[in-house]
Amino acid sequence: MQDCKVNILGTEYDVLFQGIEENKFLANADGYVDRSVNKIVISKKEDDCELEDFEAYQKKCLRHEIIHAFMEESGLSVNFEHKPIGIEETTVDWFAIQSPKIFKVFQELDIL
Repeated sequence: MQDCKVNILGTEYDVLFQGIEENKFLANADGYVDRSVNKIVISKKEDDCELEDFEAYQKKCLRHEIIHAFMEESGLSVNFEHKPIGIEETTVDWFAIQSPKIFKVFQELDIL
């Protein structure tokens, strides 16, 4: 995967793929959104990574962070963040994981 730009609800975000040596924040996360500068950062494969299909994992992380960006741009993230049960991460994970299946059904029904 390579760096690119994506439009999230009218706001352009840079999507960057970086290693831990380039970005210290990736030492504790596989990806993140920085709303202050409109960027999404996803970790590159490190030498000690044991995942066989890292590209599939990277795509999963990117979907997750894109959902965060949509929540940021729609104003939802600040509403969820203060819930004691961590609903934001649960919601983001659910949508990021299920969206390919949902979109497949939409495509099959020609309702996109």
